[in-house]
Amino acid sequence: MPLTVPPFSQFQGQLIPLRGLWNKRPAEGDYFVNAEIDWGSQNTAAIQFALSGNSPVALSQIVSLYVDNRRCGVDVDFLFPDSGFLLTVPGHAQGLFPVLTNALMFYCIATGAALPDVTIVQILNSRGPQIALIPSQASNNVALGGISALANASTPLLPATVSGSINTIGLSIELNGGAAGGSVQVSLQDGTGGVQWMNFFSVPANGVVVFPVNLSGLNVRFRNGLNLVVSASSGLIAPSNIDVNVYYSSP
Repeated sequence: MPLTVPPFSQFQGQLIPLRGLWNKRPAEGDYFVNAEIDWGSQNTAAIQFALSGNSPVALSQIVSLYVDNRRCGVDVDFLFPDSGFLLTVPGHAQGLFPVLTNALMFYCIATGAALPDVTIVQILNSRGPQIALIPSQASNNVALGGISALANASTPLLPATVSGSINTIGLSIELNGGAAGGSVQVSLQDGTGGVQWMNFFSVPANGVVVFPVNLSGLNVRFRNGLNLVVSASSGLIAPSNIDVNVYYSSP
């Protein structure tokens, strides 16, 4: 099969070779530095690490990072300015990653992280051992049935002490229309007023409709609890009820 090259231009920047350190044995021996970042206690979304002056043992190089981001619901970036190398570790993920740098300073950036997000990073001066990383399939669940759709109201699903990410949303919305039909707006909102999901439902006059809602594979953040909010309810008659089932991870 022939290879087709699209129109191109020559790269005009300067190509500067940098020393690859992955096979260089550190003079100080094999060490790693452990750091836990509690994002809720930080006043910024970026943390600078400078190992040259902030470690009891002076490391001569950084070769790899082990990042445990399973207790953080947002992606975390590790930026090495000397080489421009950028490592992005997704929320709820972990891994052992080689890095390309000749410096001992880098930045850890987690835009959108807050209480109770935590990231743990081990900074290695040599190629670390192989580690089996098995992703967890565990998920928390909250379910509540018989929520009335007749009146505007907010029903707590999770208390304000809980923050995390929504993985799956399951709703069964049974609506009974009155003589002129009816409608309602249903949403999931967190304790900050943020809307994680919302939809509008309507039924014809004297009609009965059951609306199933099944959304999976989500990674929708919520903070300070979770509520099912009924609003703009109009023209419905009893029984008009909502059953909700939410799977989530915390944080």
